[in-house]
Amino acid sequence: MKRTISAILLLFVIILSACDNGGDCKIYNTAYYRTLFRSIDAITGDEVPYTFPEPLDIRLVVNGSDSLVINNMTSDTELALPMCYTQECDTLLLEFGTITTDTLFVEHTNIPYFISMDCGTGMYHNITGVRHTKNFIDSAAIIHPFINFDANENIKLYIAE
Repeated sequence: MKRTISAILLLFVIILSACDNGGDCKIYNTAYYRTLFRSIDAITGDEVPYTFPEPLDIRLVVNGSDSLVINNMTSDTELALPMCYTQECDTLLLEFGTITTDTLFVEHTNIPYFISMDCGTGMYHNITGVRHTKNFIDSAAIIHPFINFDANENIKLYIAE
């Protein structure tokens, strides 16, 4: 009798665990681009991570309205943000303390792909260009233009010292 009950319980657990699709759709349908902040060491000429001496706020502008996405960033030397899948140019306002603001324009194409019946479609992106104002950003470089779920660095921003 105990074996029968144990077998029924085991079968019940196996059947219930088979109902899980094994994934979370939110994880699989948002691709983030990674931006690294760098500067050039004046003595050695080497590229080094840049740490902001003043807090950095980052606002994302969508359809003419901005939203604060990063508040008081000081110790991080990189940033990961989702790309907009409804337009082909993301506009970021980088507010460096109370001193100045730079605007970063990340131009990209959107590439839809099928995830599953449960999750629908997701979006990959391909960076086609980067423009910026030059208040504290010296230059920008596209390192890896294709954005998917890999942890590749996509853009380097060189900060003027």
